[in-house]
Amino acid sequence: MRGLLRYLRNSRAELGRVTWPTRQEVVQSTQATLIFVLITSLFLLATDTVLGNLINLFL
Repeated sequence: MRGLLRYLRNSRAELGRVTWPTRQEVVQSTQATLIFVLITSLFLLATDTVLGNLINLFL
């Protein structure tokens, strides 16, 4: 039980030393992630469509 309490105490102290991102940093990171996911999705859609049409063309 002591080990668990020590772990929780140390975890809370560690969270106090964390440098948390600002709201603006979080928004910018989220936007960058969404743009990356959108671009990757469009690339995969185009690749799947082209390869699917090529396979259907030769079958």
